[in-house]
Amino acid sequence: SQLYNPLCSNGYLKLKETEFPLRNSVSKRTKSIRIREIHLEEDTGRLIHPEDENYSLVDFNRAGVPLMELVTEPDIASAKEARQFAQDLHLIMHYLDVSDADMEKGQMRVEINLSISKSKELGTKTEIKNLNSFRSVERAADYEIKRQTELLDKGEKIIQETRGWDDLKGITVSQREKESAHDYRYFPEPDLPPLHFTADFIDKIRSEIPELPRQRKERFIKDYGLDEKNVDVLVYDKNLGEYFETVAKGLSFDLIKSAADFLINAEVKNYNIPPENFSQMITLIKDGKISKTTAKEILPEITTKQPSEVIKERGLEQMSGEGDLEKIIKEVISQNPKAMEDYKKGKTNVLQFLAGQVMAASKGRANPKLVGDILQKFLS
Repeated sequence: SQLYNPLCSNGYLKLKETEFPLRNSVSKRTKSIRIREIHLEEDTGRLIHPEDENYSLVDFNRAGVPLMELVTEPDIASAKEARQFAQDLHLIMHYLDVSDADMEKGQMRVEINLSISKSKELGTKTEIKNLNSFRSVERAADYEIKRQTELLDKGEKIIQETRGWDDLKGITVSQREKESAHDYRYFPEPDLPPLHFTADFIDKIRSEIPELPRQRKERFIKDYGLDEKNVDVLVYDKNLGEYFETVAKGLSFDLIKSAADFLINAEVKNYNIPPENFSQMITLIKDGKISKTTAKEILPEITTKQPSEVIKERGLEQMSGEGDLEKIIKEVISQNPKAMEDYKKGKTNVLQFLAGQVMAASKGRANPKLVGDILQKFLS
């Protein structure tokens, strides 16, 4: 939406009902959360209240640090939506390279204004301050919804106040009664004149915005045929998603999904693996030359060597010859006579147990599909 006369006399940047898409993970529909305004401020420091002490401390280490406060319209209808909105906003900050938004370091905080009403009119709100994790956002909102609902059911009134969140006890606690906006006594700032932006300027800024999480998610599903669960992981971790795309360039389309699965499940992001080496490894798995177990084992080594080189040096080629596998399978069966008896009694899950024993005996080099086929033949 276009900015209009944004820098007002109270120092606020205002946006005209900007919509922020929020995906509902249950219904898969998209909901819009309108942005009311954005404030540009400076951090003034923080108060520390030691437990069981009669004094408070003032920490000025962050004083003067620039900060932005974004305020939404009351469109968020549940604790889960509040958490998801905060997570989506956090992710957008990463994609725009605006901030690391590390909540543990105080680079991002969430404050909830919440009200319960039995009519269409908004009720009296309370504000929960300085929530420092997405989990706390959801828990605090859930608790406050329950607390206010119980008070209203008893016929009691909600007072407008600021409350804090006690993460250990899982409750909100009153800190001070909240003033109304006019109590802050805003007045015009003579050194901050109104700023007006042209449509051309706004279009130029819009054209410079990189691909955002929602667009990347839609593209990954469409272009690579990935399932939504894997896409969510690749989109949430921006660096992992970019690495995946580089790997995908070196693979045929039918191998891309396998690459995504392996990337996510093997936690490859812990290794500095050249994309071409990772692509080669996925191809070797597909061609039946190494197993997934072997692939995970060599991850630390293919940071500096090609997978084919490591496999040759260590003799890790996958066993695909029936003769060698039959010897191992016969030995495993002879060592597990009870498993044979259980199988004859109809306990077919014994196959998985025996297959695991074969893989262990072959040190992960046996071809899993061939092991299953030969086992089935032997047991039948």
